[in-house]
Amino acid sequence: MIEHHTNLEIPFWGANTITVTLGCAVFGALAGSVGTFVLARKQSLLADVTGHAALPGVALAFLIGEWAQIGGRSPWLLFLGGGVTALLAAWSTPWLARKRRLGADGANAVTLAAFFGLGTVLFSLVQSHPTGAQGGLRRLLFGNAAAMTNSDALAIATIAIAALLTLILLFKEFSLLAFDEDAARVLGLPVRRLDWLLLLLLVATVVTGMQVAGIALVVSMLIAPAAAARVIGGSFGRTASIAACFGVACAVAGAMASRSVEHFPTGSAMALAATVVFFLSIPCSRILHARRERNSAEARR
Repeated sequence: MIEHHTNLEIPFWGANTITVTLGCAVFGALAGSVGTFVLARKQSLLADVTGHAALPGVALAFLIGEWAQIGGRSPWLLFLGGGVTALLAAWSTPWLARKRRLGADGANAVTLAAFFGLGTVLFSLVQSHPTGAQGGLRRLLFGNAAAMTNSDALAIATIAIAALLTLILLFKEFSLLAFDEDAARVLGLPVRRLDWLLLLLLVATVVTGMQVAGIALVVSMLIAPAAAARVIGGSFGRTASIAACFGVACAVAGAMASRSVEHFPTGSAMALAATVVFFLSIPCSRILHARRERNSAEARR
């Protein structure tokens, strides 16, 4: 008697994996494209400060949700809390640099120390809370995409898609602001509003990346794919598009690696993937540059 064993389940590509992959891909596209503007405006340290500053907001949101008995683990509540403190840090850093004569480096260091220190204190309170230990907030530090639920993925996709559409619709204005703020002001563009809107897009990237890449490593997804695209070169629009593609590839690769290897944080996997992409872009840029020069020489003949 011959027994036929059939296995119709494919756990690795189940519904949860598809949800995780789509959520990570949307976040990666947003992180890569927004990171292009962060690099162009020389705000890499500000992006790091903003990422770490989300921690106290997340902890406060959880404690308030549990106190009000509305559920401290709601993704919208956590995103709101993290977004408020991240936006406050993004606003206070340039204010300190201008008003208190600290300079950009000093203001970034002071803001990061203050917000992240407050966040660690509040996070210890969360862990001592009766439901805090199993609340799942610890994975927000280094990311755990495999633990994403459908509500998490929906919240991430909603915020990320809205931010991407805003970036696409105002791409020309943001590009001019990034490269020549004085020219944007002369042309009558609302420079201050555009600057605030870019900060909001940065904060949106941070809050969508908390669940996926983690608070501590979300900055790697903002900077590394954009830096790799910038090394390859081309127009600013082309650079932003390449950065978005790199972001998608790194986010998906990191999520798959984290799902395949037990106890491998998603944020760490994404950061490593983004670093590999950056170093690979250096020889690729040389090859592309040599090919362009060869084609140009042939065209002149």
